[in-house]
Amino acid sequence: MGQTPRLETNPPAAPAGVSALGLSVRDVTKRFGRVLANDDISLDVAAGSIHALVGENGAGKTTLMRIVYGLYPPDSGHVELNGEPVRFRSPRDALSYGVGMVHQHSLLVNSLSVAENVMLSLPGVGVPPRQRVLAKLRELADANGLHVDPGASVGGLSVGARQRAEILSALFHGARLLILDEPTTVLTPQEVDRLFSVLKMLNEGGATIVIVTHKLVEVMEFTERISVLRGGRLVATLTTKETDEPALIRLMVGRDVPHLARSEGATTTQQVAATTLSVRDLQIRDGDGVERVRHASFDVHAGEIVAITGVEGNGQSELVDAIVGMRVVDGGEILLAGAPVTAWSVGRRRHAGLAYVPESRMTEGISGLVSVRDNLVLGRHDQRPFARFGIRNLRATTRAAQELIQSYNIVAPSTESPAATLSGGNLQKVVVAREIAKAPSILVAAQPTQGVDVAAAHMIRSTLLRLRSEGVAVLLVSSDLSEVSDLADRALVLYNGSIFGELARGELTEEALGYLAMGYRQEASA
Repeated sequence: MGQTPRLETNPPAAPAGVSALGLSVRDVTKRFGRVLANDDISLDVAAGSIHALVGENGAGKTTLMRIVYGLYPPDSGHVELNGEPVRFRSPRDALSYGVGMVHQHSLLVNSLSVAENVMLSLPGVGVPPRQRVLAKLRELADANGLHVDPGASVGGLSVGARQRAEILSALFHGARLLILDEPTTVLTPQEVDRLFSVLKMLNEGGATIVIVTHKLVEVMEFTERISVLRGGRLVATLTTKETDEPALIRLMVGRDVPHLARSEGATTTQQVAATTLSVRDLQIRDGDGVERVRHASFDVHAGEIVAITGVEGNGQSELVDAIVGMRVVDGGEILLAGAPVTAWSVGRRRHAGLAYVPESRMTEGISGLVSVRDNLVLGRHDQRPFARFGIRNLRATTRAAQELIQSYNIVAPSTESPAATLSGGNLQKVVVAREIAKAPSILVAAQPTQGVDVAAAHMIRSTLLRLRSEGVAVLLVSSDLSEVSDLADRALVLYNGSIFGELARGELTEEALGYLAMGYRQEASA
């Protein structure tokens, strides 16, 4: 392992043009209980390169990078920087050696400014005055094209600006090796372009960049080398220009994943004519009286997929909550198959044919301590054939669960295993399988593939297209613009709580959606 290095208590800020850090991981193994997250991994990231780390959910990517960043200690093996072994006790230790990490979910405090967040992470002794911190942050922002105001409140920043603020914070602490975990999950195409422009500028200035991602299009466009993890092991490291997306997918999942087939002629005129869901002049305020949804009106017909999209935080969550019955509205009306349901309970809407795949699968989608079997029949558990006169039929319940596990390729130790032991992708497949088994007339799917791997995402998207072809109405709520452009017959873009624009199938491009999501109409139609 080598000796524990001396750690600086007040590391200097990193100017543009710093010397690059090369990263080596040597024989790293990490377990969490009985789960083997990293299995004897060794890999190298060349100094001054842009390197991608890809793999399915649960492959061990984030765990490995958290070890590099000092969040987790390895059970065995070690990390080297420029050939020297290092052992970090915390992220502060890692930062003092020039290793920074931007996490998938922002760790900045909303109520503080960017500069105040930076000052929070400084050592308690010899902290520089706020004005000096502000001046240095502005200098770094200008030098590296970050375009973020260090004096701005984090809570008022867009998703892309928050991300740039986190990069700025890492640079302030002297980062020369920058790790980004799923950095483009909720960014518009324009924000993605801006982010990679920043990363290229940093790279040209001497920084080493490691990107953990599922988005292979970006991997192929922006990186130089790619390491692939599967089942906690490193299966390949490749030069980007010598591979392609199908080859990477085969390495990630261990098999070919077929192309997503979208049939334009799958629905009939009669099916499309039937209106399944109507939202009329809907208005929603939050607990502080702030208007979150402003006079929203739209229809979803049988046999079509209508997408609601936009940058997160523009009213999508409140709109979905109202449609499924989890939020009281302040005005307007919701109708299912022509029947007004605005005052109906969640259960009554479910009985009327509404199924729901929630954004938060762990808190709303499944009961983690309950078995996979019981989660798969939740909502039908008190109905025949699963129960009669209040007595459960475990044989029927187990048989139904096994059929769904097989149909949806759910990987679980057994039907009796607690649902919380499953990976994120398999948990999402449990939720999707359960909701579709209810034979709904409309499915509301909120961020259905967010955070799941390539194979699970393909299965879920294929399932949505199958439901469409069978005449089911699908309301897809997604911030993944490629998903929207691939699946939707129509897309409605929310901006500041209002439906800012609508695009029909022939107009659906990621660029057009991105402009609308940022509040620009003219460019979207140009």
